[in-house]
Amino acid sequence: MQQDIAALRKQRHRSFMMKGVAFAVASGICYGLYTAFLTLGETQGVWGAWFAGEAWNGNAPLSAFAITFTLAALAAGLNDLFSGLWSLVMCAKNGQLGDLRKTIATKPGRVMMLCAAIGGPFATIAYVVALNSATAAGNPGVIVPIAALNCAIGAVLGRILFKQSLGAHKIAGVLVCLAAAAAIGGTSFANMGPEALFGCLFAFLAAFGWGFEGCVAGFGTVLIDYRIGIAIRQLTAGLLELVIAFPVLAAFGGDIASVPTILAGAITDPAIVIFAISGLFAMPAFSFWYKGNSMCGTALGMACNGMYAFWGPFFIWIVLGVLNIGGMSADYPPLSIMQWVGALVMVVGIFLIAVNPADHLAKRKEQNNEE
Repeated sequence: MQQDIAALRKQRHRSFMMKGVAFAVASGICYGLYTAFLTLGETQGVWGAWFAGEAWNGNAPLSAFAITFTLAALAAGLNDLFSGLWSLVMCAKNGQLGDLRKTIATKPGRVMMLCAAIGGPFATIAYVVALNSATAAGNPGVIVPIAALNCAIGAVLGRILFKQSLGAHKIAGVLVCLAAAAAIGGTSFANMGPEALFGCLFAFLAAFGWGFEGCVAGFGTVLIDYRIGIAIRQLTAGLLELVIAFPVLAAFGGDIASVPTILAGAITDPAIVIFAISGLFAMPAFSFWYKGNSMCGTALGMACNGMYAFWGPFFIWIVLGVLNIGGMSADYPPLSIMQWVGALVMVVGIFLIAVNPADHLAKRKEQNNEE
């Protein structure tokens, strides 16, 4: 009888873990889809004219600074704000709007806002700058594996800031990720030129911001329901990007007077629908990650989510190339063989950081002995 109960408990635990892994894997897939549609949105309508340096709606072409940085803040803000609005819809569907309002006033809620400030105006804008630079160079997918270094950077920052353990498997994983990033970046520079290197640099900055956010987020995400957490995170990030980062960067570029016109051009353009779709995928990209972490553990959840190093380039290739949604050729360049290998090696490195192979083998041996 006791053996039957123990076996049933073990089976339920395994089932719960597998569901958590499924959520974490789904988050990585959604991250790839959100990246693909965000990239697509910035090639359509008025965005295409902006990035081509052309006159738009009777207005003069934007400056090089505005194209590189100001538009990145606008795109990031629209994506995150839509993501936050979709999250509000989910909270309303589950009767959590009252809990959301109460959570905002708590310490975990404020921690989530801090995470949004780190991961939004800094990391997400850097990520969009990287995407745009790599798109101009001919292959936006190349920067995604570099951004996936956030797992490696988070492990190092956790050691430095919070004295968290950094075992041999984590050190090995960090080294594997760095080697993969170097291979991807070096191949990109050789094949695509300095614009790709510029994109890889900003992808690394995004990875640093998200890695730091991951260190800080541990406290808040444990105590907040994942739907409420993502609503706070995305709404805060979207508002900070649109209300503060966008006009500030426009002022730096000497285009502050054009802010209302640029914003109106983006909102009224049909491409806004694509940003709504990218925001729709960004919502589960983050919320499923929170959910998966709570079910299968942060380490394994982070590893499964980190597979976006592969899914990002894959869906950019599918959406912009194979499906020809963005008007690109059917053979729109995916990663080169070396870059695909680098992306897959990056996934292996992320797993090494998150999961200790020795512990995993010991558990499997223990389970086999019990059976």
